[in-house]
Amino acid sequence: DIRELAAALGVRPTKQRGQNFVIDANTVRRIVRTAEVRPDDTVVEVGPGLGSLTLALLEVADRVTAVEIDDVLAAALPATVAARMPARADRFALVHSDAMHVTELPGPAPTALVANLPYNVAVPVLLHMLDTFPSIERTLVMVQSEVADRLAAAPGSKVYGVPSVKANWYAEVKRAGAIGRNVFWPAPNVDSGLVSLVRRTEPIRTTATRRQVFAVVDAAFAQRRKTLRAALAGWAGSAAAAEAALVAAGVSPQARGESLTVEEFARIAEHAPHSA
Repeated sequence: DIRELAAALGVRPTKQRGQNFVIDANTVRRIVRTAEVRPDDTVVEVGPGLGSLTLALLEVADRVTAVEIDDVLAAALPATVAARMPARADRFALVHSDAMHVTELPGPAPTALVANLPYNVAVPVLLHMLDTFPSIERTLVMVQSEVADRLAAAPGSKVYGVPSVKANWYAEVKRAGAIGRNVFWPAPNVDSGLVSLVRRTEPIRTTATRRQVFAVVDAAFAQRRKTLRAALAGWAGSAAAAEAALVAAGVSPQARGESLTVEEFARIAEHAPHSA
């Protein structure tokens, strides 16, 4: 069905947009099940493509809002929904836009985000959506396996880095399964993984802003082989100022970014020199 629909629309998946369409019905049902979508959920989906996951979400959720950047796909999706699921068509809304620039959505505030995210923009889109829509309680995204590992990594892991810390600022993050290559068209040359993010009921307790904390995270991992004293020198104004902030925050100046929790990064941000 997906291939026929694509042919009718003259659509070829493009590498530039990281498009890999899910063509396996069991996979989309599994995603909806793993996401724990409920009958009262308003789900936002990013990158719906030809609509296979959209239809599976509409079967369960109260309503679905899809955000699609591609002109042809965005124009076709409402007709696909109306043809395949006429009884639920009034529960569907389409936003034709780049998800990175979306700041509001029609209808009730979204309670869940479920998406097969384009590989090349997965992390920035995920973080933007979590930041812009605090009503999103549960998220399940399908991303490249390596990205899934990074998002769900714990401090001390080799792949723990900026995405791990920033995702953890908003949510409890964990791997929620693996997805093979053969459920996609075209089949990608990498495996995919599911990542579950459950919004923190209590935000990280800190007097620092998100922006201030993320500035420390970015600086710490920009030179991840260096000790924090050296890596944060530019952020603090000097290595000595960085050391003073670290000591005040109760963090060893000899530690490296990959060993710190998001709470520790927040404490460092609270002790930023005035210049930082």
